[in-house]
This record gives sequence, C-alpha cells and structure tokens, in this order.
Amino acid sequence: MATKTVNWKMKQRQGTASQWASKNPVLAAGEFGYDTTNDVVKIGDGKTAWSSLPSFRKKKYDLDSMSWSEISQIARAGRAPMLFNIGDEKTITLSTGEKITLVILDFWHDYYYDADNDEDVPAGITFGLKNCLATRYQMNASDTNVGGWESSKMRTSVMATLLSQLPSGLQNVIIEVKKQTSAGNKSTTITTTNDKLFLLSEVEVDGTTAATYANEGKQYPYFMRNNAYEGDYYGNPNYVKGLSNGDGDSCHWWLRSPSVASTYTFRYVSNDGYVGGNGAGYSCGVSFGFCDYV
Repeated sequence: MATKTVNWKMKQRQGTASQWASKNPVLAAGEFGYDTTNDVVKIGDGKTAWSSLPSFRKKKYDLDSMSWSEISQIARAGRAPMLFNIGDEKTITLSTGEKITLVILDFWHDYYYDADNDEDVPAGITFGLKNCLATRYQMNASDTNVGGWESSKMRTSVMATLLSQLPSGLQNVIIEVKKQTSAGNKSTTITTTNDKLFLLSEVEVDGTTAATYANEGKQYPYFMRNNAYEGDYYGNPNYVKGLSNGDGDSCHWWLRSPSVASTYTFRYVSNDGYVGGNGAGYSCGVSFGFCDYV
C-alpha cells in the first residue's frame, strides 16, 4: 500500500486588472485567477476568456459564512491552504441546540485509505473544537486504559453520539481517517483506527512523547509553540479550553493517549495548559477533531 505525498504550497495566478485585461487568458478548468486591483477571484472553465468569466470577491471565502458543501469543494480541488488559514473559525449548532466553534488545525495532515487506488491519501482539512462541549465525559466507565483509544467508551459510544448531533451537511463531508494510538496497559503496540470523530493525541498537541509512546501522529501547527511563549506551552491560549464553547469555566480536556507508565490513566490538558494524566473514569472536557474530504 502506497502513501500519497502532496505538496500543498501552490500559488494561484494573479495580476493587476490591466495585466489581466491585456492578456485576457483562458484559465484551465478549476484554475483560480486573482485580480489584485479589484480584489476579485475568477475560476476558469477551460474555454472562456478572462474578461467573460464571472467574478466574486475574496470575502466569499469567509469560512464562517460558507456551506460545508462549498468548503468540501475547495478541499477537493486542493485549494484550501490558499484560501483559508490555520486557526480560521466556523461556528455551528448541534441538534441539541448547543453552539460550538471549530478551528482549522492543519491542511493535508491526516490520511484516509483510498480503496480505488490502494493508497493512503491526505484529507484536505483537519478541524478541531476551539473549546470544549458543555458536558464532561469519562474516557471509560472505570479507571482503566486497557485497550487504549480503540476500545474506549469515548471512542465506541461518546463519539458516535456526538457525530449524530452534527449538522447533516457536515456529516455528509466528514471522512474516516487513520489515527495511531498505543494499545494501553503499558503496551508498546500501536493500533490504527479509522475514525470520523477523534480526540487528539498528546504529540498532536504538544509535540512531545515524554509520557506516551511514539508514533501517535505529529503535532498540528495550530498548537505549535512560538516566541510569544518562550518555548513553553504554559499560557498558550490554544492549549486552554473552556466548557460550553468557552462561555464556561476553563477545564481539563481529554487526549486519546494512554499514559506510558500506567494501566489506568489517559493523558489530558489541564485548565492552565499543562499536560498530565487522569484516571479514565474521571470526567473531563471533550474537544474532538475531524477531517473534510481531500
């Protein structure tokens, strides 16, 4: 089975209004052109000259105002990194009436299996919750990490319930991606699950594997440290999450990683931004992720 590597650092054609008018090119089907003078974008059809193509302003790409179908079309075309930014937000309403704000964690970070070509292919966008749901949940009914993320109550029960609460338009574009996690019970075995909704691993958040086994993914750029925090994740606002979409108290929130030296704890991020371990039967905040189609 092959893994498809994608370089998403593409550029769309751009020029001033006078440059476009003088050349009046025919853009290829799906090719984007940007008029820097008027701040408008046109999309080619392979046959119509620039001057006759319909135009729209870049504000059309405001993530929060777009439908999931539109977002998915952009992801499928490979244009998401050009039109959106890591950290861009979109607020949705669950079937329960609860509002949650989503943020872009990265582009082409997570992989799904493409059966038609027998290869792993990167999903276009990975989203995560900016904060936590209103309700705290247990990782397991008792303090055990045996079976790891794969067998946890969180994955087998809670995630299925939460998926059913998402807007139907969003459910239609979410794809199962492969997530790697240790099997728990101090095991070095890494299991791979196919998940539509998933919790993040410790390394996907803080970039370290000091208290978990390696190969549980790689850090999302949304959480990467920068000079503002002097190399320490303490105080980084992206690590601190509140209940009820941030309207409630800051809270501990679960990671899917079993603790390396324990048979009963999973890793979590504390309400002040530090990563630690908690018994699986403890109730913590939930901040899940998911992927849109490539």
